[in-house]
Amino acid sequence: MGRNPRFILPNSLQHVTDITFQNRRFLRPSSEVNQLVLGIVGRAQRKHGMPICAVVVMSTHIHYLLRPRDVAHLAAFMCFIKTNIAKEIGRRLLGWTGNFFDGRYHLTPVSDEEAAQVGALRYILAHGVKESLVDSVKNWPGIHSAIPTIKGEDMIGTWFDRTAEINSGRRGGAIAERDEFAREERVSISPLPCWQHLPEKQWRQAVSDLVEEIDRTAAALRRDQGKLSLGASKVLAANPKERPAQVKKSPKPLFHAHSPAVFRRMLSIWREVVQRYREASAKLKAGVTRVAFPEGTFPPGLPFVSFSLETARASAASEL
Repeated sequence: MGRNPRFILPNSLQHVTDITFQNRRFLRPSSEVNQLVLGIVGRAQRKHGMPICAVVVMSTHIHYLLRPRDVAHLAAFMCFIKTNIAKEIGRRLLGWTGNFFDGRYHLTPVSDEEAAQVGALRYILAHGVKESLVDSVKNWPGIHSAIPTIKGEDMIGTWFDRTAEINSGRRGGAIAERDEFAREERVSISPLPCWQHLPEKQWRQAVSDLVEEIDRTAAALRRDQGKLSLGASKVLAANPKERPAQVKKSPKPLFHAHSPAVFRRMLSIWREVVQRYREASAKLKAGVTRVAFPEGTFPPGLPFVSFSLETARASAASEL
């Protein structure tokens, strides 16, 4: 049986995770890596108009909290990021010619419940601290949206205009020459959908409170366990191409939902879409040319089926 269809409700919150090939530390923090990744994500955000509620870049993976219009919007945004990170960091910076990411990104829809959305945000912002890599969220040496969000600041990176560089005939020149093709890009952070009605100062304070709670909880756990954090210096000293001897894997949830009732409702919608998609695919495979695929899905070998205006409005008014 083939893969299930990619599907999300219109403008719904999505937790997206992208993992490096074999969990190698290709994204190990450094000034250059941080600048390049922020430049690429900022360019993608501006190009595709993607609302970003959080982004954290670990050495082996990236977490995003996004609000795409539909799955085609998300796919275009992620394709741009994955392709350009593989080129800029994989091939140009590390000299890595194989796969950079471990296949397709993983997608977990988040319900409209405030507890579910705040829980997803907390999980992402806790990275670096919850693994005892650093003592505090602010000490993570890589890209982390928490402090810029609290301060109301954009994260600034560098995008290299490779088309202009190639056209100039100076491809692959010295850093000083390449700086001519550098462009500043900014990553802007939006509030969670459940916080959109709040004054800016209030939702940013909510993020600050969340970060303080993350740091406090992690510190208490380290004391109880008699542990010390690894420290930023050791994170920075890791070999980016080294393959970990062991990789801890855990099953990823289908959805982030707070109440069982909402989870069951999301599961019911998902199962209905999957069933209709498979039935349509079977008809298409049997030679039927006029087949109706569910809205918001990619039919095999056919254009994306956009949501109707009625569906988008119904989704915006729903409690999911």
